[in-house]
Amino acid sequence: MDPSRNSADENARLRALDSYRLLDTPREQDFDEIAEAAAELCETPIAVVNLVGDGRQFFKAEVGLGVRETPLESSFCRQALLQEDFLYVPDATRDARFDCNPLVRGEPGLRFYAGALLKTAEGHPVGTVCVLDTKPHLLTERQRKGLMRLARQAMAQMELRRSLREQAEQRLLHERILDSALDYAIIATDAEGRITRWNAGAERILGWTEAEMLGQPADTFFTPEDRERRRTGTEMRLACEFGAGDDERWHLRKDGTRFWASGEMMPLRTEAGQTVGFIKILRDRTDQREASAALEASELRYRSLVEVSPQVVWFGDAGGTVTYCNAYWYEYTGQPQDEAGRVDWGEAIHPDHLEPVRAAWAAAVASGKPYEIEFPLRGSDGRYRWFLSRARPVMNEAGAVASWIGTSLDIHDRRLAEDGLLRTREQLRLAVDATATGIFDYDLVADDLVWDARTKSFFGLGPDAHVDLAVYLVRVHPADRDLATEAVKAALDPAGSGTYDVSYRTVAPEDGTERWVSAKGQTLFENGRAIRLIGTARDITADKRAEEAVREAEERYRLAARATNDAIWDWDLATNHVLWNEALHTAHGHASDAVEPTGDWWIAHIHPDDRTRVDRSIHAVIDGTGTGWMDEYRFRRADGTYADILDRGNVIRDRDGKAVRMIGAMFDISERKRAEEHQRLLTGELQHRVKNTLAMVQAIAAQTFRNVDGAEVAHEAFSARLISLGRAHDILTQANWTEAPIAEVVEEALSVHRGSAASRIRASGPDVPLSAKAALALSLHELATNAAKYGALSAEGGSVDLRWHVVHEGGAPRFSLTWIEQGGPPILAQPTRRGFGSRLIERSFASEVGGEVRLTYAPTGLTCRLEAPLAAMQEARGDEAAA
Repeated sequence: MDPSRNSADENARLRALDSYRLLDTPREQDFDEIAEAAAELCETPIAVVNLVGDGRQFFKAEVGLGVRETPLESSFCRQALLQEDFLYVPDATRDARFDCNPLVRGEPGLRFYAGALLKTAEGHPVGTVCVLDTKPHLLTERQRKGLMRLARQAMAQMELRRSLREQAEQRLLHERILDSALDYAIIATDAEGRITRWNAGAERILGWTEAEMLGQPADTFFTPEDRERRRTGTEMRLACEFGAGDDERWHLRKDGTRFWASGEMMPLRTEAGQTVGFIKILRDRTDQREASAALEASELRYRSLVEVSPQVVWFGDAGGTVTYCNAYWYEYTGQPQDEAGRVDWGEAIHPDHLEPVRAAWAAAVASGKPYEIEFPLRGSDGRYRWFLSRARPVMNEAGAVASWIGTSLDIHDRRLAEDGLLRTREQLRLAVDATATGIFDYDLVADDLVWDARTKSFFGLGPDAHVDLAVYLVRVHPADRDLATEAVKAALDPAGSGTYDVSYRTVAPEDGTERWVSAKGQTLFENGRAIRLIGTARDITADKRAEEAVREAEERYRLAARATNDAIWDWDLATNHVLWNEALHTAHGHASDAVEPTGDWWIAHIHPDDRTRVDRSIHAVIDGTGTGWMDEYRFRRADGTYADILDRGNVIRDRDGKAVRMIGAMFDISERKRAEEHQRLLTGELQHRVKNTLAMVQAIAAQTFRNVDGAEVAHEAFSARLISLGRAHDILTQANWTEAPIAEVVEEALSVHRGSAASRIRASGPDVPLSAKAALALSLHELATNAAKYGALSAEGGSVDLRWHVVHEGGAPRFSLTWIEQGGPPILAQPTRRGFGSRLIERSFASEVGGEVRLTYAPTGLTCRLEAPLAAMQEARGDEAAA
């Protein structure tokens, strides 16, 4: 370009030209027609729509030239760009600017040029619409104006193409933005509410594709209730009136499911303000709504726990004012509970401690640091007790104190103990015991391990028991043994810190008792060698159980309603909606799809004679101020029969004391109601049992005296068996001739044989109730007698493992009991004949409960397995009890 144009102007001009994106593009009819019109208007053989680029000129359209591009150095248009609007050269040979131009002096011998400038709205010249001839030419005013008009048309075409291109790019950008917003359903409609746009987020959230929804009414994804209320029209009206309409409510997906969404509708208006459509934006908030509901339920449970906490629990605002105290405070101090918002701690704090307490609390509030102090509080009886008060700040998102939560724990007994510990060394030892801390001292040089009585108790050992490293390892739980061993190795490593800190389980082989122990200690080193490990041990079983309880609390809460046979109900008093657990079907036969979830359905299933009374009693609690309700009534089962019910419920009230919810459980007490009838049948049952017992005695006598030589031996065997039979019946009669726990049957059956060998007979198994049958007791008596004479109990180191369980395989559960002898005289050969005891076990167990007996004579000792249907071992129900 001309040097007179500075680089900044030229760069701006080139950027303006580039914004039209026409350089090096194919010919277009609109521009060709402009060039043809220019040649015809000016009666010239050559006409060009010319764009002047950087060092070149590009012909978007041309007539009579035959090329699309020429260098800029010899261009007439180069001079045209320096003009305001128009350049006119009648005869180039007579114009000093062009008389030396090679296009004038040489081929093609141009003589005439006229060009109208192509200028942007910002004033940047980007080209010309020009005409040329090889002979001089005069231009009329009409031709000049016409040529300038064609230049404006060419510029309009350029602007139109740029505008259309930018609109297409903007539309594509908008579409990509809409389709990328997958978390939002963005829907456009026309003014009548017919869908015109449906983004990918709408397809993901609502389920319909854009093809399915185009042209459909916007209320397609509204709930039937909202369609009936013409919610679409309401939203459009509000959007037009206020510019936007927000709401949160239920919507429908294609599959018919509902989801909670936050939405906003906005009008689409023209520049003139006419509404031509609407945009609706939805976001699925179902998870957040459910999380909020879960949080409210969790807060309710937390508040319930706070209310029953055995210590003072209190809340304070950011400024340190106590805003809440739980019931424990009012019970202890005797202050009226209606003053919860105006608790005056100064009234209860001992006067000698009031100022230090206030100063400590003020310092904590000012610094935002935790608060902890001990002071005496006056109880309702006028006596003072020591309390430990602690508080922690609750921070908001900005890191500032939003509130305080604190507890005050009664430590009076502990303080008394601590004061006493200061007096003597013996009291110090007692304090260690009181804190449940044990002490251990391991002398590595002498290989001497010393535990105090507390530490020994953690491992299931008595105060005088011997301990060494082997005893320690044997009593560490197998699953934790490697962990404990590695902790000791790390503590004894001179390269480490010498710190010993580990938690593990211990197990007592004698009874299987497990405990959690936390052991902490420090190794003493001398010349790089570990010489001593001293530390403390603490029973943290309760802590571990508490941790497990916290982890399992929600799961237990969720499963509790399913695990119980009691029908648990949750009644929303505002909506009259009632939720039942599965026990309503399990215990009373009402299938969930047949139960109307309302309080009216429950009332309708109460016996007509009880209905009015129960309805009156429960509403007396609901309409009053109480929280607890209890009543008994008859409830109709699905089969038409009635169950006797003890129903208990608790009312939950809002801040105004209005009952909003009630939760309770229906306990089936039909069995209790039938107890009197059962007692009347007991006489008949007793006659039946006596006959069976006499038959059993007759069988024992026959078997005993048939194969025993000598009256004294026969008398002893017969007496022992009758005693065992009597003990079995003692247990069963204590249980009203219905059933007795197996542990009691085992204990009584073996009590004759335990004596000093109590620890040598180990019994374990679940709590299984047994019916009034003596076969098991007789079998255990015979096994114990044989073990004492010939088996494991005849040797000093022998022992017996007695285990039972219920096998749930196949159709019906089976009861299985195993008697295992160890440490007795070895069995070198199988017995050649079966003794009376073996036959008595097999016959009595088979005849009375239909069971099976398997005897295995292993070299290590006898193993006897008794197995029978569980139903045969337990008391029959209902009318069978009178058989």
